[in-house]
Amino acid sequence: MAIRITLVLNLLCLTVISVNAFGRPGGLSRTKPATPEIQRLVNSVRGQIISKLPLGYDREQYLRLTAHSYKEQVVSGTNYFIKIQTGPMRYIHARIYKPLFGLTSVHSVQLQKSLLDPIRYF
Repeated sequence: MAIRITLVLNLLCLTVISVNAFGRPGGLSRTKPATPEIQRLVNSVRGQIISKLPLGYDREQYLRLTAHSYKEQVVSGTNYFIKIQTGPMRYIHARIYKPLFGLTSVHSVQLQKSLLDPIRYF
């Protein structure tokens, strides 16, 4: 019985934290400026991001990937929706999944974004 109560309280606390941080469980957070941690995340999956770009997207040259801003979604791990600058006035949006345990992976990339394009779920 005590274990069941503890589990229920833990789940309730997790829900309250999720609601306070993200508005609703599973929802996207507000847009935040990229941090050094987010840039490290982008750097760690650089090869995966580049492999999702079409062949004509300057893949032969060194491509700068600078995290600009992001939103996050807590699921069974965390989805990061990151606006990444790839050149002067050139941006992409990348969805990166970081599980609680295991390897981080790039889910998808959206091209032809601008600084003013809002980050949305994709």
